Amino acid sequence: MTSLTILSAEVPLAQVFGLAGLAGQFTWPLLRNRNGILATQIGIAGSYATHYALLDQWSGMSVCLVGATQSAIALLAGDRPWLSRMGLGFIPVVITLCYLTWSGLPSLLAACACCLVMIGRMQRDMLRMRAIMLSASPFGIGHDLIVGAVAALAGAVLSCAIGAAALRREWIGHSRAAMPG
Repeated sequence: MTSLTILSAEVPLAQVFGLAGLAGQFTWPLLRNRNGILATQIGIAGSYATHYALLDQWSGMSVCLVGATQSAIALLAGDRPWLSRMGLGFIPVVITLCYLTWSGLPSLLAACACCLVMIGRMQRDMLRMRAIMLSASPFGIGHDLIVGAVAALAGAVLSCAIGAAALRREWIGHSRAAMPG
């Protein structure tokens, strides 16, 4: 048995919450509007926060909760860019929480992934939002692989693949809109 398989068997409730997050990750990259993406990410973050807590991965749990809060603010901000930018204030919170829950490389990867996703959420332009959020994928995948978060790892890989396809779709649409005539 691999260490990932053993960890899955030892903490079955963690996998239930991980699978709930995974279900959300099947959905969000396919959504075409910012509000739908943000609302879905609130649910994903809550599911994964519980998943990580049950695995005793406190940096992962912390950044998920901060991410959910920041997503809620971004969602409520609507068309008020000044309120939306307030979400950037959460970056120092993420860094502080990862410092306080420091577990080495997993904490560093969790912080990098979360900060990139948070910056992406603040973008009004969908193409920019998708590109920045996709750039967080290697950090999230690395974190989940190291800590043995099986469902979150599957979700991160799946979300990366779907997110890349959605970014391509957005890029093509953006390019067509910019073409004259």
